[in-house]
Amino acid sequence: MSGSAYHNQKPQSSIDNNPACEQQKQVQIQKLNQKQQQEEQLIRYYIFENLQYFINLIYSLKAVNEHFKNDPQHPMKIIARNKIVLQSNLSNSIQYDQQYQYQSDSKLYQVLQQEKFNAKQLLEQLSPELKEEFQSYFDAYKTNSLNSNIQMCSQNLEQTNLQSKFDQKVLQSVINSIQSVDQTTQQFKEQKIYNRPKMQDVILKAQNYYEKTKQQLHINFPNPINVEQESNQYQNSQAPKFKLKQKLQNSIGILKKKIYKDSINQHNKKS
Repeated sequence: MSGSAYHNQKPQSSIDNNPACEQQKQVQIQKLNQKQQQEEQLIRYYIFENLQYFINLIYSLKAVNEHFKNDPQHPMKIIARNKIVLQSNLSNSIQYDQQYQYQSDSKLYQVLQQEKFNAKQLLEQLSPELKEEFQSYFDAYKTNSLNSNIQMCSQNLEQTNLQSKFDQKVLQSVINSIQSVDQTTQQFKEQKIYNRPKMQDVILKAQNYYEKTKQQLHINFPNPINVEQESNQYQNSQAPKFKLKQKLQNSIGILKKKIYKDSINQHNKKS
């Protein structure tokens, strides 16, 4: 072996045995592991936070249905249903994006699929009555957000005939919800920790959402009545006005007849 060849190989051997180099490698490996763990927690966060909010809205719709049980077409029912559809569409978009993002990383893609399976298992633990009552929403959510192969799917909203002033209140409510989600996301980014929720915790949060919905309904709609009752109530409120108007018209008619008779009599006297 020539001296020049030996000279070229010796520094490489020194680098391999360099403690500083080994330490740098360990630091890089540690950073990669931390990055991997953060991505795994981010996967769980988006799956289960979206699922939690979806279940919250199911419980909210349940409260709305109970409050307006005699009015199947009340606008608040449509709004509650539309909120569920909006949340489902949002979750579908997020899961489609995650699927695309992690498809080139086999380990993270496997974590994504496993956590979606865990989310479906969690849904199965809900009460049979709740699953039966809102089966169409659960089926759509599992297909569009928890399936192994997600396709973009935007469900249509129901049309409402609401006054613009009321629409502004709904819009402000949506903005407040978005701000709350942003705050939760920021907290997660700062803490870098997210544990998969337990079923009892999910139910507890949903039940609290249900109670808050009921409170707001009692404040804003203390005496819910259906459309037919409202129509009858309106007609009854108009009845006294109608009778008064009818009496006034009758009085005017009698007065006109009297004036006409007096005019005829006066004319006959002159003749």
